[in-house]
Amino acid sequence: GDSIYEVIRTYQGVPFFMEEHHDRLENSARLSRIKLSQSREELTREIRRTVEAAGLAKGEDAFVRYMITRGSGVLDLDPATAGTTSYVIIVKEIPAWRKDHYERGTTLAIPATLRNSPLSLDPNIKSGNYLNNILAVAEAKELGADDALMLSHDGKLTEASNSNVVFVIDGEVRTPLHEPGTQTGNLRGITRTLIGDLCRKVGLPYSEVPMLPADIERADECFVSSATREIMPVLSITLRAGRQKSYPAGGGPVTKKLQAAYADFVKQYVAQRQTETWF
Repeated sequence: GDSIYEVIRTYQGVPFFMEEHHDRLENSARLSRIKLSQSREELTREIRRTVEAAGLAKGEDAFVRYMITRGSGVLDLDPATAGTTSYVIIVKEIPAWRKDHYERGTTLAIPATLRNSPLSLDPNIKSGNYLNNILAVAEAKELGADDALMLSHDGKLTEASNSNVVFVIDGEVRTPLHEPGTQTGNLRGITRTLIGDLCRKVGLPYSEVPMLPADIERADECFVSSATREIMPVLSITLRAGRQKSYPAGGGPVTKKLQAAYADFVKQYVAQRQTETWF
């Protein structure tokens, strides 16, 4: 649990937003007071070496998870007893999400389990300790959903278990705000940041704002975003009272517009970086 990590994916052998993931890893290290012994150049070199050794087919999309532990030491909670940081790199094929998650959409439920307060544990520490999220997912599954949409300690929307959640309300794309110094926070997703940029590019209003459960019922569309999911439509959300809010199967017009813009961005990104392919 005393570790930080990032997940990078490739498109046609090209790593996607490598530097941004390194930036976020270093921010996680700073927030968790882990002094990194490895430079980003060393990590990049070792990641590439592991990808090459994994034997994936040329151009196949890869999933890369690299984890940094605080280091080995005595069995104690004092971080000062840890030695130099160590790392583990895992490479495999990109997860094959269920086809119907895109053709129809994934489902979410609001569990009783609340998202950790940023005043206790900042969600922008991308940590290996996911017990908070695991308990939320287990509860959401019991409610018949695929994943959890977690509330903060002051009743605001935060995020899904390992993806950001985005709504379309009156034509505006909105996502829950990370509010430093309060009970409400979420991970500043790299994919979510890209979605904000794409909204501005295609002329869609976009905002990161405090959001409440009432906004779920006001929304016309909903989707989740992450590096491996990209933009995945949400078919329904089960609220605390048992009511269920449904959204267009396969995503509404705004969701589909952003999916197309995302695909175009990836195509251009890869075309401009053909000299950077890993395999």
